[in-house]
Amino acid sequence: MNPPLHRQLLTQSPLDATASRALLDTARALRVSAERDSPLRGKNIALMCGTDPHGQASLVAEAAARLGARVARIEPAPSWLRGEAQPGADTARLLEHLYDAVDCEALPPGFAQRLQEQMGVPVYDGLASADHPLFGLVR
Repeated sequence: MNPPLHRQLLTQSPLDATASRALLDTARALRVSAERDSPLRGKNIALMCGTDPHGQASLVAEAAARLGARVARIEPAPSWLRGEAQPGADTARLLEHLYDAVDCEALPPGFAQRLQEQMGVPVYDGLASADHPLFGLVR
């Protein structure tokens, strides 16, 4: 996935037509690849979850696991949930070394963006939430 598309998925802004096509093409390629092998085999995904009343985080975990990734659920610090603090540089560095991507589910607005600014791996903001731009593509 190209960096500009990754950055578009970090925000809650609607995707433009080019990004939507690129994302759908990637999804189709993953589906075809998943029928033959596990395209995310060897990848480690961190699923950082706040309160998740609708179980949306489970959708991300299940999809990633079906594609061969290992998924670890990480409970955020209570201060992160209240929006009082963000992960420090040491925490971001550790996450970056352990995981190939991080999805932040049900965390305060702007948290994923602040985390992304500290990390060199993709950070997503609620991929399974109903108000994420991806949801409009799968309806």
